[in-house]
Amino acid sequence: MMPTSPNPLAPALPAVQAAHTTLIGALANLKPNRIVSSVAADRFDILARADHLDAVLAAVATYVKAVIADTAYLAPIGYVADETGYMVDAASEITGALNGAVDKMLDDADEANPDAWLKARQAEVAR
Repeated sequence: MMPTSPNPLAPALPAVQAAHTTLIGALANLKPNRIVSSVAADRFDILARADHLDAVLAAVATYVKAVIADTAYLAPIGYVADETGYMVDAASEITGALNGAVDKMLDDADEANPDAWLKARQAEVAR
């Protein structure tokens, strides 16, 4: 067997440990945005949080898939099934709820002030 490490005396890092290292590195780089408003978060704050959670949950899902694949490979055939699709669905529901909250905020603002959509669009374009 050929060693996969540059150092032939060092053992290769198992795939699940490499996946864990990758996950920790990804999470360390994914800092949540700071909401500075003392009154309420605006839609941009909520959208930024949704994007943050989407990235975090994608990194976690990738890690979980790697752990399941490694476990399935090492377990007797047929005992470990990949059910990570449920986690991907849950992540989609979580970020979808935040995006839905933004849509509701926009609808409510539009009802309160019919010209609000124009101001909101101008602010969005200016960003």
